[in-house]
Amino acid sequence: MNATNPSLDARASKRQALMAARVVPVLRYNDATTAAYAAEVAIAAGCTTLELTWTIPSVIDLVKALRDKHGDRLLLGLGTVLTEDQARDALVAGVDFLVSPGLVPEMVELAHAASALCLPGAFTPSEVIQARRAGADMVKIFPAETGGPGHLAALKSVFPDTDFCPTGGVTEKNMGEYFKAGASLVGIGSNLYDKAAFAARDSGALVAQIQRIREAAHA
Repeated sequence: MNATNPSLDARASKRQALMAARVVPVLRYNDATTAAYAAEVAIAAGCTTLELTWTIPSVIDLVKALRDKHGDRLLLGLGTVLTEDQARDALVAGVDFLVSPGLVPEMVELAHAASALCLPGAFTPSEVIQARRAGADMVKIFPAETGGPGHLAALKSVFPDTDFCPTGGVTEKNMGEYFKAGASLVGIGSNLYDKAAFAARDSGALVAQIQRIREAAHA
């Protein structure tokens, strides 16, 4: 009888859910109240995966609040993780995946020990190789807009078995080009929310916008 590894099974399940999301809202705001509003709008639009960023004040408290409210129905990540201590604090708070703009080697081991996923950032082929060697579950291409879809396509051609998540400058209009270039999923930040509707807290318009983007991503 083959024994199963609970940690690997949990990570495989989370990875499947992350891949199925196709679009990950990346919430980067100057205060936790605004970030919480953006999170609830995305959830109301059907998003089951969210990435908060370490730059949000009191982000760990927000992670805990979202986890308490939505439980395991929400695949919750924390991005802009730059240090081992930040990674550890995020995992203790209950995140499902960690994201960084570059490679923080210790982050991968910590994430896997907690049955969480790790998406380190890379831009060059050498950085992709380093992320793969470290055991990355997926590789975030950041900043995506610097190289555009063509840069991603070039990376995918030499790393066909690597799942890439371009983030930074991805919009509703160019999202399709990134998928054609080989993205497995994309991270979209403030471009996910119409700025005027967000300022007015027009939740109905924002939910409709996000639903339209999600439908296009799955088309």
